[in-house]
Amino acid sequence: MKCKIIKVLILASLAALIFAGCESTKVEKPVTTETPVKVEDTNFNKEEFISNVKQLCRENKNKEALKKFDEVPSSYKNDYELNLLKLKLLDVCSEYRDALDLCSKLLQKKSKDEELNKIYFSLRKKIFMNELQAALENGNYDSALKLYDSIDEDLGKDFNLRVIKASLLVSAEKYDEARNECEELLKIDSNSMDVKEIKLAIAQKTGNTKERTAQLQAILKADPYNAPANIEYAQNASLNKNYKQAKMYYAKALKSEPRNETALFGYGQMEYYLENDEKSEEIFNRLLSINPKNEMAYAYLGKLAYAHDDYKIASDYFLKAIEINPKNYDFYCNSGLAFRGYGKFKEAEEAWTKAIELDPTYFLAYAYRAGIRDEQDKFKEALEDYNKVLECNPKYYYAYENIGILALHEKDYRTAGSAFYECRKNNQTNISYPILVTYCYYMLGNKKAAKDYSNGILRKMGNINSIEYKMLRAFHDENGYKNLEQQIANLKDINLRGKMYFYLGLLYDMFGIHESAKEMYAKVISVNSQMFFEYRIAEWEMQAK
Repeated sequence: MKCKIIKVLILASLAALIFAGCESTKVEKPVTTETPVKVEDTNFNKEEFISNVKQLCRENKNKEALKKFDEVPSSYKNDYELNLLKLKLLDVCSEYRDALDLCSKLLQKKSKDEELNKIYFSLRKKIFMNELQAALENGNYDSALKLYDSIDEDLGKDFNLRVIKASLLVSAEKYDEARNECEELLKIDSNSMDVKEIKLAIAQKTGNTKERTAQLQAILKADPYNAPANIEYAQNASLNKNYKQAKMYYAKALKSEPRNETALFGYGQMEYYLENDEKSEEIFNRLLSINPKNEMAYAYLGKLAYAHDDYKIASDYFLKAIEINPKNYDFYCNSGLAFRGYGKFKEAEEAWTKAIELDPTYFLAYAYRAGIRDEQDKFKEALEDYNKVLECNPKYYYAYENIGILALHEKDYRTAGSAFYECRKNNQTNISYPILVTYCYYMLGNKKAAKDYSNGILRKMGNINSIEYKMLRAFHDENGYKNLEQQIANLKDINLRGKMYFYLGLLYDMFGIHESAKEMYAKVISVNSQMFFEYRIAEWEMQAK
């Protein structure tokens, strides 16, 4: 994802303008030349009233201060000093419509008052910006742009509002209009960084690499620590897996905008990729102190905890991420892994089921759920999931391997043989697959197919003295296996030794020599290593015998 220049710029501009407007309307005693109203109510003291109102404002009780104006007697309703104070309070309390009405009434008597005219313009601008925000919250850029059609002439000339319009045009994919607006704005302020960032966004959106590079260079020349430009460079470096360089650019972005969420997330992510786990955790926690609703910060804290085998902590973090964004597929996948890590199989399966509901076309959650069902001997359900994995991703050959294993358990040699055949196509180095394909052909009574297939493999094998060649040769010839046991015993690689004991046992079983087969399976178990899948099948055979 790019650096979100448009959305950030629009919302930041609106927030900054509203904040600036509020700052400019601090409640202070205005200068007035109007003759005070004669005191008609001896219980009302104007100076004391103003003092009380200002004290409430200093205590940030603006709403309470505004409510005090209900106490003003009718003889003071037209008092300019009191009305100006009320006007500013209405502004501070964001009661812009009421403030605008009051300001209009005051301007009827003081049409040339500079302060009133400034407030009047500011209020109209804030009302317009609120309407823009309402449209943007619904993601309706066209509706927001239509507001400019009815904007009055003075507001239409406002530079900041025109900058927002240019941003909206980009969001609405009206790039030519946005580009033209930017050129007009640069005639007014050729150094406007906001406008340059919008031009950068146009170049990104339109795929204009030359213009994009030119805008990036222009921005960084004027402001080496410009956040959007540095974030853009960082994201490109990250895509190229140059994490150290990406980290440097994110750090530069944070120099100018220490609270920039995109830069903070990117910086923490790079530290994660560089395996600087403590620093990464620190950055993500800093991000959460700025925005406690940042689901990706929780997700990466979960990944960090999972990497350190803190599965309960990891699951808590993933659940927080899910609470914020319950539609994220990855959150449920990772949550399931964390639950599985500390034995919560039911919760893990439920998490992966939820991920599947969110995206039934992606294979990963099926693979995870198949594995945990397989572990619990839910073979039928596991097979269904493995088949869904292949339906979604036919290249995921590990699913074929597991289908073959479970099919062997069910003595379904046709399915098993087909599955291991596919495994062989994807992995030419593992001798297990051609041996098992050959075995399944024999068990289906198709000796010719078994010999044709194994012969084709044997002819392509280079080292005829290897134990792998000799074992497949024994299956092909249906002979020569009696001399293999001692050779297997001399193998130094315990995993290879275990595999070969298994296949020797399979040969014995195939020829009806079941006691010798059982002895070989026992030797597989004695290896005490589950690094090869044949170990599991040997366990099943021992249980069956």
